Amino acid sequence: MCIRKYYIIAMYLTTCALTLSAQNKLDVGLHVGASYYYGEFNENMPLYKPSLAFGAIFRHNMTEYYALRGSLTIGRLNGQCPANMLLPKAPGGAFSKALLSAELMLEFNFFPLNPASLKPRRALSPYINVGAGVALVQTKVVPSVPFGGGLKFSPGNRHTFALEWLFHKTFTDTAIDGYEPPGEGGHALLHNNDWFSTISLIYTYRLPGGNNSVCPVYQ
Repeated sequence: MCIRKYYIIAMYLTTCALTLSAQNKLDVGLHVGASYYYGEFNENMPLYKPSLAFGAIFRHNMTEYYALRGSLTIGRLNGQCPANMLLPKAPGGAFSKALLSAELMLEFNFFPLNPASLKPRRALSPYINVGAGVALVQTKVVPSVPFGGGLKFSPGNRHTFALEWLFHKTFTDTAIDGYEPPGEGGHALLHNNDWFSTISLIYTYRLPGGNNSVCPVYQ
């Protein structure tokens, strides 16, 4: 009877040890907010003709500072050539184009953040991110360079909330607003005016298991 008791305890501790050796670095979550367009028809106004945008986020936390993040976004991009804007050969009327965007970015927290930790920790940290992306704007494939930042808040219990402003620099001047300034001939890769942006509220959950899990025996 005594041997059986010690066997059960040993098996329980072994299970805890195996759990501790697993990975505990993956966040999954959702984001919701607004998408909007920057370009010749809107050069500097944030949230210009915004549309609902939402999607999914996957984050692999390499450390408490650095993470590799993938995200998907569904939204729309709206715009209209102002009647008082004198652009040569500018199309008239409005546009509204479906947006499907995917990004892979490196994310950096200014302060250590670990929603799975049981120790008292800083719960608030600003962060920045940058990476590479590709978007489907209506029927056109558009490469982009996403970058931005925000503020994360982790109340613990594996939950994290964030407010983020993300910009996407594209490599085309016609995919979104359909307007190409005369003389560019479709060859302007760096000096163009087609961008899109999202402002989002993000929620992520740290999946259980790994180095930050604590065996109930030691709680």
